[in-house]
Amino acid sequence: MNADFITVLWKEWKEIVLERSASGAGSYRPLILVAVLGIFVPFKMPPERFFSAAQLLLPTFLSAFVITAVIADSFAGERERHTLETLLASRLSDRSILFGKIAASMAYGWLMSIACIVAGTITVNVVNWHGEILIYHDAASWLIIALGPPLMGGLIATVGVLVSLHAATVRQAQQTLAVGFMVVMFGIIFGSTMLPAEWRIWFGKILFTWSQANLALAAASVILAIDLALLGAVMARFQRARLVLD
Repeated sequence: MNADFITVLWKEWKEIVLERSASGAGSYRPLILVAVLGIFVPFKMPPERFFSAAQLLLPTFLSAFVITAVIADSFAGERERHTLETLLASRLSDRSILFGKIAASMAYGWLMSIACIVAGTITVNVVNWHGEILIYHDAASWLIIALGPPLMGGLIATVGVLVSLHAATVRQAQQTLAVGFMVVMFGIIFGSTMLPAEWRIWFGKILFTWSQANLALAAASVILAIDLALLGAVMARFQRARLVLD
């Protein structure tokens, strides 16, 4: 499976970087986002604010955003280009095809996130240079850098694959993902205000009494559990016979 996985991973990576990202005006959107979040925003931001754990949520969500631009193409694009049957007829195992596509999109999102962090770090150091290099020092920041993009990317990638497996076209998959994320975001925003007062007090105590590192680990644990549940659902849904019939 390792050789097959690497084959699919490399195939998907080349398509993401050289083909999908090189076609159309949308190919520049990730680079524009990296420039805005990695250069223009840090340019006017004080170092103590930039090098904070909360600020790292921006590049973390950036990784999730750029993944949505490519993951919808994972299977819906193959179906639309009439290459899905060829892929399914190959000797590649089911797990290799599935994991290779997910891993390639996660790697793309992680790369964009790290590029944003590195660009921001360089920008802040150039603007505020006083003879010493400024970097992240707290444990929470390094936890978010290490765990945030891959875990959030895994969540978006698995959801995107589930949607792409059911979608007839890439546009349909993209629209479904966009509507789904809007529903989730509004559900979280308005749902939090409808929680019982006891629950809100309990969450408030956690936010104000736990350290940022503990909060980061707790959030990572929850997202990891969701990732594993979604991955199980994707593995159950990915069946060659059903995909060919669809």
